[in-house]
Amino acid sequence: MDGTRLDAERLAGEISHAYERLSGTRRELVAATDALSDHERGAKVENADTLLEAKNERTASLYLEGILDTPEHSELLSAKRRTELAHYEARLEVERLELLVRLLEASPRS
Repeated sequence: MDGTRLDAERLAGEISHAYERLSGTRRELVAATDALSDHERGAKVENADTLLEAKNERTASLYLEGILDTPEHSELLSAKRRTELAHYEARLEVERLELLVRLLEASPRS
């Protein structure tokens, strides 16, 4: 096997590795976003309770209207994020395969 073929194989390996890391990082980002959303929602609910205790019903009700999601709504948001992640990963895989095909087309045949 000549040096050009080895370089092409090494480059193909690096491309695949980079896309794997990118996918992993994207999954971590989605998980962190979910955790942050949950924390933010909890903080808002805690603040709303304080407003209710202060008998400021109008302000509290306006505050609560934007945050009291149904469980179904939360599940739909989670499903949407999972679907977006799956779509993103599929696009990355197509890009990775296109790069590998171009690399193989450009490398000399042995």
